[in-house]
Amino acid sequence: MIEIGMIGFGKMAQAIAAGWQNAGLLDRIHVQAYAPHYDKLCRNCKTYDVTPMKTLHELCEASHVIILACKPAQVEGVLSECRDWVDGKLVICLAAGINHEKLDAWLPYAAHVSVMPNTAMMVQAGCLIVEEPNTMSERDTKVLEDLFEPLGSIVPVPAALFGIAGTISGCGPAFLGLFAEALADAGVKYGLPRATAASLAARTVYGAGAMLSLNEMEPAVFKNEICSPGGTTIRGIVTLEKDGFRKAVIEAIEAIEEKK
Repeated sequence: MIEIGMIGFGKMAQAIAAGWQNAGLLDRIHVQAYAPHYDKLCRNCKTYDVTPMKTLHELCEASHVIILACKPAQVEGVLSECRDWVDGKLVICLAAGINHEKLDAWLPYAAHVSVMPNTAMMVQAGCLIVEEPNTMSERDTKVLEDLFEPLGSIVPVPAALFGIAGTISGCGPAFLGLFAEALADAGVKYGLPRATAASLAARTVYGAGAMLSLNEMEPAVFKNEICSPGGTTIRGIVTLEKDGFRKAVIEAIEAIEEKK
């Protein structure tokens, strides 16, 4: 039984916990969590079969793997408090903007890795971006794979590209949510009931993503195969291009990267 300790139990930590629960991993791992507001933590933990811990020290002492799921601004302070309690353990940092260089300075005696997950891990369709370099041993890497491969794909990325890779996988689902909402709105405009339109949009986005991922198909090839000459789909594509759809997506990513 692998003892997992989550420091912070917000939306991303809960998505991962839900993924472990849905994937049936809770017979092989035991998950516990610490957060400052204990009553709220207890309510959230109950949903995912996670054990709430009253103190940071208690969590670290009881865990083999520590997952830093707190806010980026809190990471340095948390690690300064628990540095001596995580020596010899694997520390997995989910916090955006916390890279290998920072972890190396804050955790000289613990194996550590910076990763960026996304919320689709909840349904075993997620993506975990793993920064290289890191200080994981082969055994640590195997532990990481055992924990996260059941929740989706693991993608190693060089440090220089870690940020943009995380932006694509982490923010992309929200963009797709907006796109699905627009599809549903269009369906409602032409008479579909809201629930039917929303279901069709969600299933369309899910199915397209599955096809792209499983077949490792280039997006352009995927799009071209759907567009028949003189057909309806290519008319829609031309209108999206005319209205700046591709440009808007790229500029949205640029806006995120410029904020970092």
